[in-house]
Amino acid sequence: MPVIYALIIFVFLIVALSALRQRLVYELSGTSLLLFDSTRPGIVLYSLIFLPGTIIHELSHWIVAEILQVKTGEITIFPDLDIGETGSQRLGSVATSRSDPIRGFFIGLAPFVTGLAILIVLSKLLSTGWSGTFPWWQLVLIIYGIMVIGNTMMISREDRRTWPFVVILFLFIIVILAKYYPAVLSDHDTFYLGILSPLNSVLGVTAVINLVMIGGSYGLRRLIEKMTKRRIAHK
Repeated sequence: MPVIYALIIFVFLIVALSALRQRLVYELSGTSLLLFDSTRPGIVLYSLIFLPGTIIHELSHWIVAEILQVKTGEITIFPDLDIGETGSQRLGSVATSRSDPIRGFFIGLAPFVTGLAILIVLSKLLSTGWSGTFPWWQLVLIIYGIMVIGNTMMISREDRRTWPFVVILFLFIIVILAKYYPAVLSDHDTFYLGILSPLNSVLGVTAVINLVMIGGSYGLRRLIEKMTKRRIAHK
């Protein structure tokens, strides 16, 4: 049961981070619109803050596509600012040719898996550094890395286009394992908890940092609205 609880918390944090990320983009874009009559400066600021994560995200797509022998094209790590005016949150992209659902699934999933692996490493570094092992600036870099990876590892709508088929396949495999090989799912609680617990900790840290940034951006936006007598219309 502890594994189930940890998994529920993990899923909740992933969903919450996706929503908080959208809100952060909204607040930065809104503040930018009030100050500069354009959302572009806000999108550019967001892109620069999360640039290292965007690079890792797109390289993950590219590497897995190359491994699976799916033809790749141009890689971009900055948003299309014309698209940014409409509120797009797509920071980068990798052009790939059409492939079968299985390969498309793994290419789309690659940044999420890479992000989780990096977060596990960063969680161990954070745990070590919090005890005073690292100087303060290294600890700040670790927390920054957690924030960046936690936000940019999310799977975009384009990356989810092959998921219905593959999700059904994986659910079928899980049902078969649960029925005929239950030990595979039930006899490794310590292993699963060893992965989920540190992930939940660093995802929680990311969520808190996002809330702080959203709170600061919201307060600045409301202050500017009062000073300029202008308001951002909610769609």
